Amino acid sequence: MTKLLILGANGQIAKLVVPMLAETDTQITLTSLHARPTKGIKALDAVNEDAMMVALKDIDIVYANIGAEGRQKAAANSVVNAMHAAGVKRLIWVATIGVHNELSDDKKDLWANILGTVDNENTYMGDQAAAVSRIEHSALDYTIIRPNELIDDNIMQNLHVQIARDELVVGGPITRTSVAEFITKILLNPETYVGDSVAISDTIN
Repeated sequence: MTKLLILGANGQIAKLVVPMLAETDTQITLTSLHARPTKGIKALDAVNEDAMMVALKDIDIVYANIGAEGRQKAAANSVVNAMHAAGVKRLIWVATIGVHNELSDDKKDLWANILGTVDNENTYMGDQAAAVSRIEHSALDYTIIRPNELIDDNIMQNLHVQIARDELVVGGPITRTSVAEFITKILLNPETYVGDSVAISDTIN
């Protein structure tokens, strides 16, 4: 049985992943900054290394979909350190598209006005990029997942998957359902995409 720790279980994507795993041989521990005990979600601040160490006991895989805005780098540092100390190797981390400067110039300029730039850690994009960099420089068996612009349509799309970090992202917006399905497939096949930072989009027509 695979023992999975979900960080950010109250998030929209994570809440779709859980039922997708329901019929599999997976034991799931749900945690969130804003826990809802009635839903079996435990309170856990991923920035707290000591708390992370306790949560990692007997865990095989960590799936992090953390909504700690402004603290992504701190959370990544805590998660990486705690996983190293606990001897847990496999990490699935969901980040923002654009953390590798892989957007077209027009979209990059548009998003810079809203989310900031990768070279400024005081912005949303910069904090996300710093978190990804911390994970990529760790000794973990990580997968970074970078979904394109998210939409709420409850449909499964054919995905365009790009692994090269510096490759210009192509394809269209992606549904959260499609992202959840992609994450679920990796959780069930953890030997896939190890050491990769994967951009996923709707297939190019």
